[in-house]
Amino acid sequence: MAQLSTKRVLSIQEEKLVSLRKQHKTLLKRVNTERGKLQRFKEEIQRIATTSSGAIQQKMQALHTLQADMQDVLERCAQSKLFSKAERKDFHWMKEDLRDMFADMLPQEMSEEEFRDFMREQAEERAKMGFDFFNHFAPPVPEEQQRSIREVYKRLAAKFHPDKAAGNTALEKRFHSIMQRINTAYQHGDIADLIAIEAEFADVEDILNSEESALRDLVEQEIERLLAELDLCQGQLARLKDERKKIERTQEGKLVKDFQKAVKLGIDPIEEMTRDIDRTISELTFQKDLYEQLLSGKITREEFERLIDARVQEHPHPLDDAFGEDEIEILINEAIGELFQEMERNAQRKQAKSRTNTRSKRSK
Repeated sequence: MAQLSTKRVLSIQEEKLVSLRKQHKTLLKRVNTERGKLQRFKEEIQRIATTSSGAIQQKMQALHTLQADMQDVLERCAQSKLFSKAERKDFHWMKEDLRDMFADMLPQEMSEEEFRDFMREQAEERAKMGFDFFNHFAPPVPEEQQRSIREVYKRLAAKFHPDKAAGNTALEKRFHSIMQRINTAYQHGDIADLIAIEAEFADVEDILNSEESALRDLVEQEIERLLAELDLCQGQLARLKDERKKIERTQEGKLVKDFQKAVKLGIDPIEEMTRDIDRTISELTFQKDLYEQLLSGKITREEFERLIDARVQEHPHPLDDAFGEDEIEILINEAIGELFQEMERNAQRKQAKSRTNTRSKRSK
């Protein structure tokens, strides 16, 4: 009877173990799914940041070059006998106004090559933004769970450290690969991945070959382990969801949603972002070409004025008053303000780093 009772208890425990393993497997899948969602959302933020930054950089380089060309045209107008003395004076002030307007957006001593270098540096920094940016949103792991993660890590490290396979080249190489996975999971606090690794290389033979009494103990230990791991994975799942929601609520996260909505509506979001810069480039190009045609004698003064009037009627724009409207500066500033604020922040970071290095050298 005792034997039957023992077998019955074992049978009940085995049923519980089977149920827990199903829950365990399902929960690991949910963690992997949520982890994938979070990672894809981060990648989408980075992709949009890189794509939009690249588009703005390209437009800004064109605007930078066009501004220099336009100033040259205005200088030629200020020297041309085609215009009265008063008009030439106006052209001089127009040139000054244009220079001052762009001086607030582009450093005066920045050459085209330096400008391109700056743009490239910004692109590189944005490409690396993932680590610095996203770490702010990862919820902290409770100390108790951190201890549990360390325990799983130590258990796996003790089993799969390459030194354990010394003398067996093939096995040592395999253990090295497994330890890389273990270390990566541990560094990211990914308990679900550590558990998955442990399950993948579990010693099933040890359980199958055990005596009945030992088997009962092993089953109970396995149940206890699974219950603890279920709790750890539930915690990780909750943290992953919390992290994704926090990121979705940021400006960068909202931008992803806006991009997705725009694409569904058949709208090119990058084109929308650069529309105002494109319009400014178009108007500057139109006026530059028109002044050049007038200066070269390709059109008369009357044709020039007629074309200007027609353009104003067809495309009302702040540039219709030869750069005299404040809206131009507002238009461009809104489009690139954030880009050049980043330049200032970057310079401040470099200065702070330089001061820290200087103090460190002095202390030595």
